[in-house]
This record gives sequence, C-alpha cells and structure tokens, in this order.
Amino acid sequence: MSVTPPRGRVTGLAVCALILLSLGQGLSHGALPAWPAGLCVWLVGARLLPSIAPVQKIQLAVMAGVGVAGLGYGAARGEVGALGEVVAGNQAILAMLAAVSFLRLVASSGDEADGRLPRGPAALLPTLLAVHCFGAIINISAVFVVGQQVALRGQLTPLQAKVLTRAFVAAACWSPLFASMAVVLHYVPGVRIGHVISVTLPFALGMLACAWWDLRRDPAATDFVGFPLHRAALTAPLTLSVLVLSLTALSTGWPVLSIIVLAALACVALLSLARPWSETRQRLWRHVEHELPRMGGEFALFLGATLLAAGIGTVVTLHPPNLVLDPARAAGGIPLLVALVAITLCGVHPVISLATAASLLPSPPTAPDVLAVVALMAWAITLGTSPVSGTTLAMHGRFGIPSTRFLRWNLGYSLAALALGCVTLLLADYLGWA
Repeated sequence: MSVTPPRGRVTGLAVCALILLSLGQGLSHGALPAWPAGLCVWLVGARLLPSIAPVQKIQLAVMAGVGVAGLGYGAARGEVGALGEVVAGNQAILAMLAAVSFLRLVASSGDEADGRLPRGPAALLPTLLAVHCFGAIINISAVFVVGQQVALRGQLTPLQAKVLTRAFVAAACWSPLFASMAVVLHYVPGVRIGHVISVTLPFALGMLACAWWDLRRDPAATDFVGFPLHRAALTAPLTLSVLVLSLTALSTGWPVLSIIVLAALACVALLSLARPWSETRQRLWRHVEHELPRMGGEFALFLGATLLAAGIGTVVTLHPPNLVLDPARAAGGIPLLVALVAITLCGVHPVISLATAASLLPSPPTAPDVLAVVALMAWAITLGTSPVSGTTLAMHGRFGIPSTRFLRWNLGYSLAALALGCVTLLLADYLGWA
C-alpha cells in the first residue's frame, strides 16, 4: 500500500485553507481581508512549481518576467498601488476552481447504467452532448473520464480526440464553472452573467452543431466508439444550477465567484448524503491528498497572470495609452474577437491576452457585457486548437497526443467558429441585445 507523500498532504490542506479563507472574504463583503487567501495561493504555487510541464514553466517565466519588470519600473517612480493585487494572487478564481474540483466526487458519468458503448455515426451526437454537459460541471475531468472509457487499448483515435475537445471547449463560453468565466468576471467589472449567457449559450450550441456536421462526414465515423448521454450524468449539473440560481436570487450581494464556491460545496454535501460517512470521508481525503496537488498548472497560470496584469497595469497608470478597448455595441466587438483569436492561435495563452487587454479598458467600460461575450467566445474558439492551451496540454499529458496535432485537427473548425461568432455578434446587435 502506497503512502501519500507529506508534500501532497500539506499542499492539499493549503488549498482547502485557500477555499475557506476566500469564501469568508467574499461572504463578509470584504470585512475579512484577501491577503490571507492570497498567501495560501503563493504557498501552493511555490510547492507545485516543480510539477508543472516545461511549456507552462516557459509561459510562467515570460508572464512573471514582464510583470516584475513593470512593477519594478513603477516602484522606481513611486507607483506601488498594484502590490495589493499581487499579494491577493487571483485567490477568488483559484478558490472557485479548487472548490469545483470536489464535484468529481459526486458527478456520475452514467457509465454504470449501461456497459455497452454506442458505435458508428449515430454515436457522435450523444457523445458531443454528454461531454459538453458533463464538462460544464467538472471541467477537463469530463474529457478524462469519457476518454479513458472510449479509448481503444488506451489510445484515442483522432476522431475521438476531436469529438472530446470540441464538445468540451464549447462550454467555455457559457459555463460559470470554467476558468474562462472566472477570468472575465475578474478583469471586466460590472458583467451581468445572465445577460452574457443569453448570447454565449446559443453560440455554444451553434459550435456543437458545426462540430457534429463536420465530424459526421469523417471517414472514421463508421468505426467511432462513443459515449452515452445518461440521465445520471445530469444530476450534479442540475443540482448545482438550482443552488447557484437560488443563492443569486437571495440578493445577498455576494460576489459571483463566492456564490459558486458555496454552491459547489453544498452540492457535494447534498449528493453525498446517500453514501456512508466512512466512504465519503475516505473519498474526500483521497481528493485532498491526490487531486488538489495536481492543480500546479492552474496555480502557475493565474499567478503568472497576476504578475503580468499588475505589471502592465502599473505601466499603463504611469503612461496612459491612446488605445482604449471599449466597444459600445455587440458588432463593435468583432475586431477585438478576431484579434484575440489570432493572438491566441499564434501561441499566446488566452489568460495573457485577456490580462493585457484588461489594462486597456476604461473604468468603468461602456458595455462590459459586450467585452465579456467577446472574451468568452475567443476562449471557446481557441481552447481546443492552440498548442499552448490548458486543454491541449492536458490531452498531451493524459493520452500522449502531441498538443501541436490539435492545431492541425481543429484549425478549420476554429475558423468556422470564428465566423459563427461574428454572425452571432451581428445578430445580437441587430436585436438590440447590448
């Protein structure tokens, strides 16, 4: 029997402390300071730094280097206002991602209901929908759960890899449990999440329709092994949705990220009531010791983004640029959408692009919902294609598929999704959405 290394145990407990401290800070309306949760973020990030992939270390070095240079430049001129942001370390975002990870303990894939997997072209649509719905609640874990079940001899076929990534990334533009939504809520003040989802959810369905139309013509569809869309897989998403909507309706004034953290923990507690406490305790402890310490990539990414945004923001404060990103209408966001997609496909991580773009926003933006929709669309369009995105890197780490292959497999699909995004913004503008 293997023994859990102390490093994993201590790190997992530090992540739990982060969740509780961040939740307390949000629910107290700022009466509790953010810096204790921020210190937990930096502690966990330092402990997990050796575990992240080499590509992510390069990304972190670039972001941190630019950020520290900007902060140093500001400090030399007496501008140190961003230091509080650095100490906070994106604690609310990381606490939300960590809390949501506990949903894996109660989210059912539905595979226990039927051992027979669907096959052939008819299995494409159920698989797309199952991964999309499942992924909207437990994020990238859905791709791993489904991928491990449908893989033949441990290997995914190119068609299976395309189905999994395209179904998953479409949720990035509307699910409040994705890092993309957390980043947008952090960098764009005044976003009305329900108003944003009224545009991004139809766009996500359009992306799924494009994926199904394209993939069903693949010659390999005849031998495709898919995954069933089961009622059991929807229990956790529906429970969480009801909790989030109920807490939001209470008009407590709590931050959206804190509401999601509280709802996620409550969802885990409610759906665990039917299990014996001894089993639940064992599963929770295993998650703390083994799963939470695997979040090194997320911590490195957001700590790097913290430094980058603080450094750029400091320079912008000292030297305000002439360029201002402030589209007032949905159609006005099309150039920004094209630019964000192009930059990301060239190898810049979406968090870097959004953190940089955020430094060029006026305070407050004229139409924050437009900026949010554009940023979420860009994230969803590029997440399954860019070789440096967390999704493609995770697929490389779990299934051994080089992340560069996704650029070849999904580039045409991303361009079609970009066109669909432009049409969606034009239609939203025509209907007076903004």
